[in-house]
Amino acid sequence: MKKLILFFAALFLLTSCSFDEDNPQFHVAFVPVVGVEMPEYFVHGENYEIKVKYQRPTDCYFYDGFHYEEKNNALVIAVQTLVIEDSNCASLDGVEPEEASFNFACSPTYGGSSYLFKFYTGKNEDGTNSYMEVEVPIAQ
Repeated sequence: MKKLILFFAALFLLTSCSFDEDNPQFHVAFVPVVGVEMPEYFVHGENYEIKVKYQRPTDCYFYDGFHYEEKNNALVIAVQTLVIEDSNCASLDGVEPEEASFNFACSPTYGGSSYLFKFYTGKNEDGTNSYMEVEVPIAQ
């Protein structure tokens, strides 16, 4: 009988616990790029550090790297964040933008005369994605 009572007590305790408190919910979001530092030109076969400034809207957004996508002749780049779904987020309006960087290798076999980078800057008033376009020529 004691074992049966102990079993039901343990079962009650396990079912009354919430695992959501220990595992916060989150989703992925892109944040606006507000500035970039690019070289004036690229040289075939060389590597470059590209610095990107971005703005997090609240302190519930955490930097998670860059999202890259090739579209036609352009490299589309966005700053990816993980957003903790919490109602106690503090606004970061007025706070200086943060900076992250990535390495870009100028291919020795690339046949074009320049690279076009499109950095995600958010959504415009129509709700479509907007970009900061930077074209960097390749030195001959």
